[in-house]
Amino acid sequence: MFKRIFGKQNDNKPQNDTQQLTAVQMLNGYNNRICNYNDELYNNATVRNCVDTIARYFAKMQPEHRLKGKRVNDNLDKLLSLRPNPDMSTYTFLYKVATCYEMDNNAYIYVERDNIGNAIALWPFSYAQAELKENTQGDLFLIFTFANGKKVTASTQDVIILRKNIYKNDFFSETNTRPLYPIVNTLYAIIQGLINAVKSSAFVRGIYKVTGHLQPDDVKKQRDNFKNQFFGIQNNDGIIVMGSDGDYTPIDSKPILVDDKNTKLIQEQIYRYFGVNEDIINGNYTENEFQAFFEGTLEPIAIQLTQEMNAKLFSTNEINFGNEIVLVSDKLSYMSINSKIEMINSVKDLGVLTKGTIADILNIERPADSDKILQSLNYVDSNIANQYQLSAADKKNKLINTLMGGDNDNEKNKDNKGNKDDTSANKRNRKSK
Repeated sequence: MFKRIFGKQNDNKPQNDTQQLTAVQMLNGYNNRICNYNDELYNNATVRNCVDTIARYFAKMQPEHRLKGKRVNDNLDKLLSLRPNPDMSTYTFLYKVATCYEMDNNAYIYVERDNIGNAIALWPFSYAQAELKENTQGDLFLIFTFANGKKVTASTQDVIILRKNIYKNDFFSETNTRPLYPIVNTLYAIIQGLINAVKSSAFVRGIYKVTGHLQPDDVKKQRDNFKNQFFGIQNNDGIIVMGSDGDYTPIDSKPILVDDKNTKLIQEQIYRYFGVNEDIINGNYTENEFQAFFEGTLEPIAIQLTQEMNAKLFSTNEINFGNEIVLVSDKLSYMSINSKIEMINSVKDLGVLTKGTIADILNIERPADSDKILQSLNYVDSNIANQYQLSAADKKNKLINTLMGGDNDNEKNKDNKGNKDDTSANKRNRKSK
């Protein structure tokens, strides 16, 4: 597996890129390496339930390559949406990323590239130790040591890095060891107490005293006879009959157990640490509960993963041109049927949903004209609305001008007629003179 993931690394990079590496000096003097010791935490059932719940729901997201908001049907999109590497489906890939992220607070994905630098595989992996180093040009490299003792050196430009609980260390996250171990150990002690309580039922339950002096073999014989006679499966009525030569004194063993309230309180501390609750884990959540879980736990991982993918899979020019990786979540599938119908009725008249999309939301078969968009005539495009309003304004102005222009013409005609009458009268007066 090591050669399968990292075997081609040296074929695509000059050897001098990784020569003369020195330890990176952290600002706060912290060590430039971290060790992974969280296996015991993952063996706890409550911790594993929390991590598994987050990973399962996160793995339902669908990564897509988009260009200026539209999905691109290219090799990168197929790589992300079908099989990020030859050994993992997209679901398994996202599940592994989320699990490493929650358990280690650091998740790493190695980007395998072809000879021209295009990504051809994405490999999430676990590690035993990670060390940050730099070369003489200031380029950062990560040296990973695995449980089998093998090491690999990779440029940070070829590693997608997810982190949380970042505090004093300038590069690596804080581990879950200190905050979780005391809680998990307390829960472990409670569970062991329950186990020991069950085991105590097989311990001494009473003392059978026999009068007289007995040899060791006789003591064992008397004990076995008493046990087989009165505590065996043949004694169905539970009644013990004894003679005067023996005396039985029962021992009441009452182990001290922690009540359910305190046990649940400790479990809830682990739930809150991972951002889940019992209803989310058991699948008994409401719409609002899942929305809070998505926004508080799943969405931060998705945002960080897409931002890292964009930075590591695209050049600056490609990003400026509009290339991006997005993680699409079908949040509508967690809504009730009444909420889905209410949502559809609220937006269907706006022309944003196709008949196929409506069918997908309701989880029914798509119609033949699934690409057809239904829209109410009560809504129009804003540009058309502006044109309509301007056209209406022009018509109104023309009407006003027409009406006002008609009155002026009448007045002018009257004035002209009056002037003509005055001129005719003057002519008559001059003739009479």
